[in-house]
Amino acid sequence: MSKFYYRARDRKGEITEGSIKAENAWMARKTLNKMNLVPLEVSRFNLKLMFKDLEKSFEVLQQKVTLEEQMVLMSQIETGISVGIPVIQMLQMLQQDLGNKYLKETLTQISADVTEGSSLHDAFGKHPKVFDTTVVGLIKTGEVSGKLDETLSRITQMLEQQSDNKTKVKSATFYPKIVLFFMVVVLGIVVYFVIPKLKAFLKAYGSDLPPITQFVVNVSDFFIHYWYLVFGMAWGGKFALTKALATPKGKSIFDRYILKTPILGNIFLFLELNHFCIILELLISSGVPLLDALETLRGSQKNQTFKDALTHCEEEIRKGSTLIKGMEGSTVFPNTFRNLIGMGEETGRLPPVLKRLGRYYQIQVDYLLDNLSKAIEPVLLSFIFVVVLVLALAVFLPIWKMNSVIHK
Repeated sequence: MSKFYYRARDRKGEITEGSIKAENAWMARKTLNKMNLVPLEVSRFNLKLMFKDLEKSFEVLQQKVTLEEQMVLMSQIETGISVGIPVIQMLQMLQQDLGNKYLKETLTQISADVTEGSSLHDAFGKHPKVFDTTVVGLIKTGEVSGKLDETLSRITQMLEQQSDNKTKVKSATFYPKIVLFFMVVVLGIVVYFVIPKLKAFLKAYGSDLPPITQFVVNVSDFFIHYWYLVFGMAWGGKFALTKALATPKGKSIFDRYILKTPILGNIFLFLELNHFCIILELLISSGVPLLDALETLRGSQKNQTFKDALTHCEEEIRKGSTLIKGMEGSTVFPNTFRNLIGMGEETGRLPPVLKRLGRYYQIQVDYLLDNLSKAIEPVLLSFIFVVVLVLALAVFLPIWKMNSVIHK
């Protein structure tokens, strides 16, 4: 199937332009006729329409709303409702001050839906790319219970915590990223510029290269002469990984591996447990039944391993069992975590237990992130030492050999 650009006339006699996929130009015209359009021009290339498609692609890439923007939006809506401003009026007021074009369009559609009689959670639920199932579920709970302002305040706190964790992860990984970037730059300079010149100089004196230098030269030659293979393998690897992660089995294997990686594994595990405690406590405290709360929580989890564990918990509860019974079949929940959840469930004090566990895992996450640079430092230093040693020997061994060649 190829893409064809067309200009056509509709039933009203107006000119319309666009693109359509078909096997050939004749099939494209036939499809346009079925759409009640009279084709005036059908071609594979149309610069004007191609640029329009490119603009749409850029707009799709820019359709992103950050956690900080969501947090500010929820806080503003909560403030307006708490002082008595009607929801519709508040939504219309907020549209004028938003800098994010995509969020502004989303809020305009939400405002229109609410004006037509839709509930607030249904209007928010039509935009899953912006508001996940947890936010929508909590808004629904707030509407049903009549405590929408309190619920929005809790949502704001939740988003603030998630944003804070995300910022800390970025800050903690900034130093390793900078080090690796400069190492790649240095390696590129040595491989593409330094080694080829040394190779040419030594060959001019009829001397063979030392083994380690020959190895680096071979690597250099490969990157210089077969650069398209390097890019091809990189693109192929990325494509294969994307396809694998698109499947439930591939995503499950990758997420399970992520939780077991040295140094970073505990951070990801504690972040997921912290998210589990905060969201589940928030939902149960808002009056959501446990089964519905687990289903909403599962929709907000990013890690497939935790999703599978929550699915198992839901199945056990549907059978009439308990949450702790559902957790027993999973390895992602630590023993202490399961024991405390079981105690909270037996005593009827599950929300307070979840709240305390959430604080505990947040403290653990903060500690690990604060010390992440120190934990990664030995690995980075070892890597830098090996790379520098190989490059130093690859460069200086020929120079030492060059002195003997010149003396001869």
